[in-house]
Amino acid sequence: MPVPAGACVTTAAYQVLVDELDIRAEIESLAELDPERADEIATKSEELRTKIREREIPEDVQRAILNAVDTLDADSYAVRSSATAEDLPTASFAGMHETFLGIDQENVPEYVQECIASLFTERAVSYRLRNGVSHSEVGMAVVVQTMVEPEVAGVLFTADPVSGNRHIASIDANYGLGDTVVAGDVSPDNARVDRRTREVLEYEVGEKHLALRLGKDGRDEPSLEEVSTVRRESRALTDPQLRKLVELGGGVEELLGSPQDIEWALVDDEFLLLQSRPITSLYPLPSPAPADDQLHIYFSIGHQQAMAEALPPLVVDWMRETVNRSVARFQSAESEPSFAVEAGHRVYVDLTPLLRGEVTRKIALRVLDSMSEPATRALEDILDRHDDTVSHDTLTNRLQKLGRMSRRFLPLAVSNAPHLLAGLLKPFLFGPPDAERVRAGVERAGEKMATRVSHPESLSERIRVAFEGTDLGTLAASVGSKSMPYLLAGVVAGNVLERLYPDAGDELTALSRGFDDEIATEINQRLGDLADTARKHPDVEAAIREESSLSEIEDIDGGKQFVAAFETFLDDFGFRASNEIDLSRPRWRDDPSILFQTIRSNLRSSDQGEHRKHLAQLKQDAGEAAETIENRASRGLFGPVKRPIVGQLIHVYRGGIQLREHHKHGSARFLAAVHDCVSDAGTELAMAGVLEHPEDVWFLRKRELLDALDSESTLDVDITERRDTHQRYASMRAPPILTSEGETPTGKRDGSPSEHVFTGTPVSSGVVEGVAKVMHDPSEQSMSKGEILVAPSTDVGWTPLFQDAAGLVMEVGGRMTHGALVAREYGIPAVVSVANATDEIRTGERIRIDGERGTVELLDRTDRPTGDSNSESKR
Repeated sequence: MPVPAGACVTTAAYQVLVDELDIRAEIESLAELDPERADEIATKSEELRTKIREREIPEDVQRAILNAVDTLDADSYAVRSSATAEDLPTASFAGMHETFLGIDQENVPEYVQECIASLFTERAVSYRLRNGVSHSEVGMAVVVQTMVEPEVAGVLFTADPVSGNRHIASIDANYGLGDTVVAGDVSPDNARVDRRTREVLEYEVGEKHLALRLGKDGRDEPSLEEVSTVRRESRALTDPQLRKLVELGGGVEELLGSPQDIEWALVDDEFLLLQSRPITSLYPLPSPAPADDQLHIYFSIGHQQAMAEALPPLVVDWMRETVNRSVARFQSAESEPSFAVEAGHRVYVDLTPLLRGEVTRKIALRVLDSMSEPATRALEDILDRHDDTVSHDTLTNRLQKLGRMSRRFLPLAVSNAPHLLAGLLKPFLFGPPDAERVRAGVERAGEKMATRVSHPESLSERIRVAFEGTDLGTLAASVGSKSMPYLLAGVVAGNVLERLYPDAGDELTALSRGFDDEIATEINQRLGDLADTARKHPDVEAAIREESSLSEIEDIDGGKQFVAAFETFLDDFGFRASNEIDLSRPRWRDDPSILFQTIRSNLRSSDQGEHRKHLAQLKQDAGEAAETIENRASRGLFGPVKRPIVGQLIHVYRGGIQLREHHKHGSARFLAAVHDCVSDAGTELAMAGVLEHPEDVWFLRKRELLDALDSESTLDVDITERRDTHQRYASMRAPPILTSEGETPTGKRDGSPSEHVFTGTPVSSGVVEGVAKVMHDPSEQSMSKGEILVAPSTDVGWTPLFQDAAGLVMEVGGRMTHGALVAREYGIPAVVSVANATDEIRTGERIRIDGERGTVELLDRTDRPTGDSNSESKR
């Protein structure tokens, strides 16, 4: 590669300079700093840098540096920091340490020392604290290069840092030294080049009003110069130069094994490469990659479930296999097997087959819109720009696929159609079923599925059944069929009512609330009852407030009654959990801490029986709304006929939608059984010394787990490295739509919000102002009555918090996801799909949410926060 001549001052020099007891102690003390305390970090880091600067460089080190530089025989030098923690796959440290340009030979040792001291700049210390990099284990090397004076310089990204597309290179260029580009002092030219075709897709001429140049003979400190108007308006690079630069960048990427952020300089019409680091902000590519050369478009299952958090590797394997096995029955032997893929420890499904047909594309977009509006906008965006690359099926192919699906699907449909049709029609003819009976049915079905997992004697066989013995079709047929037809009937009845009375929004909203038998409602009601039980016994209430254990509570006056009621609750709901599609999460019976937090919050902020009164009011409101609509129906000539029909529609609607969580409730028993099975395997392997901790089992892959259970050989797996990788992926925001090229489209939202307002999808009407409570894990945090819950996502495990929340803001989700449904049930305003809400909104600040317009307003701000942008995206 064309790199200026240079020498490397290794970390041995760094070790010499910090080899003092006082300095070592100060370095170690940095680990105790709070990343949020910028003032303390600034003070400590400045003190440490001063001590390193005051150390004298040993004579032999100075002599070695000067001898190496003397062989380069240059007029001046660039002295560049190169820390051992730089250019990690997890953190680039771009711009964190110092670089000095135009340095005379005799001054090189001094600036080497400055670079070494810059290992402890305030920004570097803070960055290490946030990324979990040890201050004591890092070191600093220094690269000394011959100084070059370029005509043009800048930065090349071998993958587009904005869109994530791995086939698009992005180049920033300015006249003079490239530091103006890196530092953001100017608006440089930007070009985007297709690396496959070498086509220059776009060239935007930047302002380029300043250029950084060396002084006379390249020895004086660089200074900024004004650029003439003609040059500002001219391109800094030609198309052939761009292609040559991109070709060089491709070689660097191939050499170093990942997309690169490269600083370059154009000297005498030849490119020189000055330094390179990995681009760490890119979201991982889907794996496995498609077998064909076509563009594939994927949708996140996590966003469909409103749970976009990263999953441990073993859970990823389970989910991928379950989805792929479910789809396999409808695929031909020649079909691509990877319908479900992995990216960033999330599971994505391939939408491409659905997008190739006109009818299936419309259906996919409509269904997607109910799950996630941002995903729909992103998909429409990518289709608008790349529709020609999403190959459309020919009529012959469509007919062949239809015939193949018919052969596989029709027998299943015919065998289940009578039951499904009867379940759909019966409520309209005879009224909705008894909710308790339906719940008993889904629970029996869920227990039957769970028994299949727990029945085999061998632990390895139980793991095989858990991973290989179930697909989504089986779950739907065994569990979902017990409630889904009635739920669907309720949805149909609701749609008819909306069409009949489009102006009765308030009444229809009231009809969707106030159900004794809705699962989420019952969970909250029962937790409220537990708080009331504690109130009857002051010693129990005091013990709960003091966070005493269940066994401690049992030994005090009234404790046995409370514990008995609590254990009854666990018998009924203990197999549920927060984010329960993540099988690694402990179930409530394993860790009931969130339940006690909810009870404590209830004791703090509610009165005896308040939760029951609230539900009674919702039921009364629903009854009044039903009467209002029925009275409207009774008007006119056909009123006597219309009123009973509308009354039956209301009855079917309420009877059906109260079952909206029943199928998940039944399936949760099966998920809990899989969780228990894998947890048992972890315990066994830890006892055998194969794993250090039982919970390490979740960081294995399925094949590794089975091999470990089937043999006594040791595992060749670095669990620590996998945990670190998982934490890195967990810190990334998963895009709802991802392409096989790595592009993460965001789409465009209608309207332009003001600087203090975020927009999302309105899912529960009403306006509320209150104090925000930002939460990521309901088992680790609690909230007070009247706070507005701000969360990445919610599921049934978050339900206990809703009775205290005044409103809800979520980063993901749609109108039909759990958080939206429960918010409507509790009558609290809610806005979902608010990008980066948990970063942009701070706990304790006042916000206003409008559940009709879909806005979240920051009331305490004068300026909208910019957050901590990645250095790559800024550059």
